[in-house]
Amino acid sequence: MTTAMKINWKECGKEATQILCDLLKFDTTNPPGNEQIAADYLQEFFQREGIATEILEKEPGRSNILARLKGSRPGPRLMLLSHTAVVPATNPKEWVHPPFSGKVAGGFIWGRGALDMKSMTATEAVAFALFKRLHLDFAGELLYLAVADEEKGAIYGASWLAEKHKEKIYADLVINEGGGMPLQIGSKTFYTIETMEKGLWWVKVRIKGTAGHASVPHDDNPLVKAARFIDKMASHKFPKIVSPSVRALFESIGDALGGGRKLVELMLSDKEADLDLRQVFAGTPINPFLVNASIRTTCSPTMLTAGLKENVIPDACEFVLDFRLVPGYSTDQVRKVIETYAKELNIKIEVETLQFHEASESSKDTEFFKIIEETIHQEIPGVGVVPLLMTGATDSRFMRELGSVAYGFSPLTTKMSMMDRARLIHNDNERIDVDSMELGVRMLTKIAMKVLKVKV
Repeated sequence: MTTAMKINWKECGKEATQILCDLLKFDTTNPPGNEQIAADYLQEFFQREGIATEILEKEPGRSNILARLKGSRPGPRLMLLSHTAVVPATNPKEWVHPPFSGKVAGGFIWGRGALDMKSMTATEAVAFALFKRLHLDFAGELLYLAVADEEKGAIYGASWLAEKHKEKIYADLVINEGGGMPLQIGSKTFYTIETMEKGLWWVKVRIKGTAGHASVPHDDNPLVKAARFIDKMASHKFPKIVSPSVRALFESIGDALGGGRKLVELMLSDKEADLDLRQVFAGTPINPFLVNASIRTTCSPTMLTAGLKENVIPDACEFVLDFRLVPGYSTDQVRKVIETYAKELNIKIEVETLQFHEASESSKDTEFFKIIEETIHQEIPGVGVVPLLMTGATDSRFMRELGSVAYGFSPLTTKMSMMDRARLIHNDNERIDVDSMELGVRMLTKIAMKVLKVKV
């Protein structure tokens, strides 16, 4: 009997569920973060297992927790990565169960961070602890890293760690969030492995105007000018650029789409076809807005500040634009679009970069990817495996800059569709099904055992 066969996966799932419930009760909303309460909890968990940990902080309270287990033989460093910060629960009264309750009900675990991503923090903790409990004979090193501040730029988390503690956190191979959601099309199910994410450019734009009494409107109101400019930017259609990951995904699922295959092929072509993606993917579980974001650079206005009093026209307006850049599209190209609209509207603007990060990628042509793919096929026979381009940003980008091969893979069951889960992330009533906790522990443990060549 192999070591993996001796493990009671059902009990492991229950343990991970309890850890997740506990973590969800900690309000680690970022900002301000307060990730220390989660790090302290995880430190106590590992101490009970006889595992040493290290707390790394840029500032008190913004805690990152690192643990490592060394194998008996030379081999790669594998990191199990997650983050403990969560976005605000802006409408707590709209939740079926309070966002920081960690309530288990109806086969689901409810709470802010259940999907993004304290569930993976929990499953990775149990998978990591199993290596110690079972006294596994493995090669290389296994690292566990749960970081702060992922939801607001990572300056207290992965970005800072990569700059100040590279030698401690470097790993050859990294498993993080981003993939693992099953995509069901008809009778076929595909599991995603995130291999690439878009670039990020957050800019603050300032438009000046002339102050005055609101009872006397004039043509130099900065809010009006900002509204016109924002509308231009938000509705701008950037050129289509199909990355290898996106192409591979849609080529893989093409047959399952049936009659829509020809339209998908047109979408993937180099030609700029005027397709209504809502019609192309009508009747499928594929979100057309997500598809658009996968093949184009996008602009989302997110914040606006202007005015101090109801009856005063302000003298300036500031707003934030969130650009996500497809691989192959640069900030210089985006800046030209900004300048073009400013000139067209006869508006003088000031542009300040708040944060920038280039698109990042890990090739799918690696032994690591093959191991994840093989494990998926063994654990869930009959499913397909496809690479995924993340439209958002994860901490994998910082690990890839250090030279790591990083994949997003947090396996979930088919209890909920990909579209339904995607709607819950950063939204009300975030939850994860209990069965996904067992699946996560089992698959992540088996992947780690294969990568680190556990002797059984």
